[in-house]
Amino acid sequence: MTELLSIKEISQELGIPQSTLRYYRDLFMDYLPAVGEGKKKRFYPEAVEVFQAIAQGMHKNKSNEDITSDLNQRFTRFIDVNEGDDQAQDSSATYSQKAEISQVQALSPLTQLDGSAIMAVVASQNQALQQIAATISIVNEQQGELHNLKQEVTKLEERLETELTDHFQLVDTQLRQVIEQRETKKNKSFWQRLFA
Repeated sequence: MTELLSIKEISQELGIPQSTLRYYRDLFMDYLPAVGEGKKKRFYPEAVEVFQAIAQGMHKNKSNEDITSDLNQRFTRFIDVNEGDDQAQDSSATYSQKAEISQVQALSPLTQLDGSAIMAVVASQNQALQQIAATISIVNEQQGELHNLKQEVTKLEERLETELTDHFQLVDTQLRQVIEQRETKKNKSFWQRLFA
């Protein structure tokens, strides 16, 4: 008789968390050969390869439809024989019960998210936030450098203005001295200029 495997045993064999395997199980149960219900559900050894294929598809960020397509090509679908009983009960359900069932089915993808899937989303968002924080830090550093450069430019402008003012005052003083000397020479008589 073939030895059946629990989720825990498959988790140990593949190195994939049990919660992740449960998530895969809920999405792709039709491809996982198993017997039993609920926590007593056990899988045939062939299910290990199916779980591995699902994990590889998820790792490559494939959509559920793409993974389903891959599984259709590689593996046989398994149909639970108890589904007929559910359909018989469904046909006898009232309109309000059917509406409630359809609402639950619409919400089922949300309820199928397990801890590892949520943690993956949180980790992804955390990484994005860290990248944003790093970018903000770089921008803040650049703004600090820009502020320092502006201060340096202001100091250089002030220094240049002071030096230009001093230079023009010196030129003005020298020019006045030259003019005064010329006027002094002009005012002297011919004899004073000759013997001076």
